[in-house]
Amino acid sequence: MNDRFGSPQLVGTFYTDETYSQNHAHMVHKHEKVLELLYIASGEGRYQVGHREYAVHAGNLIICNGNTLHGESPFQKHTMQTYCIALAGVQLQNLSPHCIIQPQQRPVLELTESDEVIHHLMQTVHTLFLEKPCDAELCQTLAMSIFLLVFREHMRLVESGRTAAEQKAEQLVRQISEYLDQNYMRPITLAEISGNLHISASYLSHLFKRETGLAPMQYIIYRRIGEAQSLLMETDQPIHCIEESLGFGSSCHLSAMFKKYVGISPKEYRNHFQKKE
Repeated sequence: MNDRFGSPQLVGTFYTDETYSQNHAHMVHKHEKVLELLYIASGEGRYQVGHREYAVHAGNLIICNGNTLHGESPFQKHTMQTYCIALAGVQLQNLSPHCIIQPQQRPVLELTESDEVIHHLMQTVHTLFLEKPCDAELCQTLAMSIFLLVFREHMRLVESGRTAAEQKAEQLVRQISEYLDQNYMRPITLAEISGNLHISASYLSHLFKRETGLAPMQYIIYRRIGEAQSLLMETDQPIHCIEESLGFGSSCHLSAMFKKYVGISPKEYRNHFQKKE
């Protein structure tokens, strides 16, 4: 199996209940060396993967390839209960590391006969993973079962072709997003973006919002806050250091913006997600 899939290793599990998902969306962010499989156990909402936003509901599984932006829209109603497993070491032939689908393929799977099985496996892995000490070998085996079921579901899908116009728009949105991702930590204007990409500001703004659901300037704010969420969850960096690295004017500014869009302060967010020793 390693020859076909690399050496997938379970590195984390996450659970978000309906109340927390509704009040505190995890905005767009990415993990460079981890594949995430996010299962919607109940409820519904909207979720962005790459440069597209998808309506999702119970029974969906979202594939978040490594180094791919993903997250919830903070202005959409969310009633989701979700489970997520994070896998490192995934390597499929003809795909980039930590990926199981091509970038142009739909990342949202409508689970059929595998739904109930994946639901129970996700619950079990999460419960066992949090136990101290946890049964690492059993968790790994169950996580691989989820991985293989998801891969099988994906392979059953019939890929539909895209028109030349859709491909051109997708490429342009990717260029805009890449520019924003490279420059979101410094002051930036719509005129600068359009000038560097040699397209009109009005067309750029219209196309980007149509494809992603966000205006370019909104995207920059969400990108900063999304990265702040990841750093708060995954590191012990002081909040003022996170604020400086992401281009916020001051820790007070970060706290105000974070609370406005996420619903709680950075400190409260970190306390909720990080395990207490």
